[in-house]
Amino acid sequence: MGTLWQDLRFGLRLLLRSPGFTAVAVLALALGVAANTAIFSVVHAVLLQPLPYRDASRLAMVWEHNRTRDKHQNVVSPANLIDWKEQSTVFEDVAAFGDFRANLTGGDEPVEVALQYNTPNLFSVLGVLPILGRDFTPDDAKPDAANVVMLSYGLWQRRFGGDPKIVGKTVTVNASPVEVIGVMPANFQWFVRKSTFAGRPPEMWSPFGFTEQHRRRAGRYMSAVARLKPGVSPAQAQTELSHIAARLEQQYPDFNTGWGVEVVPLREQFSGQLSAALWILLGAVGFLLLIACANVANLLLARSAARRKEIAIRTALGAGRGRLVRQLLTESVLLALAGGALGLALAWWGVELLVALSPSDLLDIGGVKLNFAVLGFTLGVSLLTAVVFGIAPAVEASRADTSESLKEGARGSSGGPRSSRLRAAFVVTEIALTLLLLVCAGLTAKSFMRLQSVGPGFDPEGVLTMRVLLPQKKYPEDPQVIRFFQQAIERVGALPGVESVGAVSFLPFAGSGAATGFTVVGRPAPLPGQEPVTNVRVIDTNYFRTMAIPVLRGRTFSAQEATEVRRVAVVSESLARKYFPGEDPIGQRIVVEMTDDPQPTEIVGVVGDVKHQSLDEEDAPTVYWPQPELAYSFMTLVVRAQGDPSSVAAAAGREIQSID
Repeated sequence: MGTLWQDLRFGLRLLLRSPGFTAVAVLALALGVAANTAIFSVVHAVLLQPLPYRDASRLAMVWEHNRTRDKHQNVVSPANLIDWKEQSTVFEDVAAFGDFRANLTGGDEPVEVALQYNTPNLFSVLGVLPILGRDFTPDDAKPDAANVVMLSYGLWQRRFGGDPKIVGKTVTVNASPVEVIGVMPANFQWFVRKSTFAGRPPEMWSPFGFTEQHRRRAGRYMSAVARLKPGVSPAQAQTELSHIAARLEQQYPDFNTGWGVEVVPLREQFSGQLSAALWILLGAVGFLLLIACANVANLLLARSAARRKEIAIRTALGAGRGRLVRQLLTESVLLALAGGALGLALAWWGVELLVALSPSDLLDIGGVKLNFAVLGFTLGVSLLTAVVFGIAPAVEASRADTSESLKEGARGSSGGPRSSRLRAAFVVTEIALTLLLLVCAGLTAKSFMRLQSVGPGFDPEGVLTMRVLLPQKKYPEDPQVIRFFQQAIERVGALPGVESVGAVSFLPFAGSGAATGFTVVGRPAPLPGQEPVTNVRVIDTNYFRTMAIPVLRGRTFSAQEATEVRRVAVVSESLARKYFPGEDPIGQRIVVEMTDDPQPTEIVGVVGDVKHQSLDEEDAPTVYWPQPELAYSFMTLVVRAQGDPSSVAAAAGREIQSID
């Protein structure tokens, strides 16, 4: 131990005596360690950190799979879900849920929150209990039960100041009183982005129960999470549910033909396609660290050549080869630890930068932070780098011929042929790794530029968006809903600096939308499972103009069609091209299965395609309806303004408040 402290003190004095060399080596290592630490913190949070649920390895999402269109992870039919739960033997329990937006009023300004409706067993399936109050019970989901909600920890702190007596109090949600029965833990987050309508993690939960009405085969709109029985693998669950789905396909051919089941482990559901990208990124920064190690190794080799006389003298005084290697490696460890410490400080800033630059919903669970696991990784990387860049120079320096080194010391030496070859090898390695990283970076940049060049189908520049949700209790009739949004559009459109105002039910890139099947009047009925499908968007007359979506043929909606049911629709170019090849779609009639009593709708116009979910998706057929055809209680206003669109946000909010 005494010799170790001696080596440390001696090594530290040598490094301080050469501040230029030390600074360059430490900075090179710090950059490599910082990049690895920052990326590993993301990998740990997304892929390695235990999920905040009991026995999370037994949790899996259950989806439907449209085999005909090869559409994976589709939301499920309540009727099918009930049958899966009743007929399967692999699940301990299954919970259903779906999220929406809701208005929370009372006290401060009204706020929009993400509200998740779920079967009462959701939290027991996940294995999470509230920190205040109680969990949902089956009685809470009965039709005649009082309305109750659970709050997220964040909403409890932000909206209610962390009131410890919040349980039992009444809050107003969508103009209806509801009782708070509990608060979830601070680290609890339940957000499955694949099926979200709200587009962000829920902040409130409300129970619902299945009724006989849910056994009717009509529509797919729910999500399901299941807890596997002990010893049951996701593959076994997949096999059994596939057999059940096959039976349901035979039993209900009109609804289930072409539909199967997918069982996705929860970890895979959360990481998704991000998993491969993160591992590749971690490998890339690993190469960056290797380049830094090669640089420092070259510096050490050059420095050892200048220290040949010193090493020869120590050898002549009796220092063995192992003793010399240990001393030189001690110096390498000091460099590595200094680089690791500086790298950790840089990584702290780098993690914050990564989170700031990332989309707000990039990560599904937890948070990205420097915890003990990340600190241990940084320490391990630092010590490993000490060995990687230090062992070769140390061994090479200890091989020096003592007598020759003492002779050469008088006239100087740059090292022998072996040292030169080793330095050349490090240079070649650096160049090869750098070239590899440059090629990968170039390909990534090219892919990014190609993605950026893809037009979304509309012009987002200068456009402000605002979501507005009307409580059904206050606006129970369609004419009331239509009139409210007409007033809102008129008042916001009259503000100074506003060029145009429109409205749409599901804004592009803002979460899931509505989609369904349709038929063309006058054509033979399609076979089960072969029906055409389309997105459905409800808009007002100014939406296309405000979003700069081109009208290719025909016309948009008239003022009368925006206030009265006239059975008209506008379709996207991809729908016209796919389902009316070689025909003029104008004047054709289609029956869109979006209402309880679907009626034929006449196509009056064709507009350009719009990307709704991602820039790399294929253009999806879309039907646009005016509000009277399908009056949604929620709409997103789109406001095109002169200059900075956020400058009209406050005034637009006041106009909405003036109506209600």
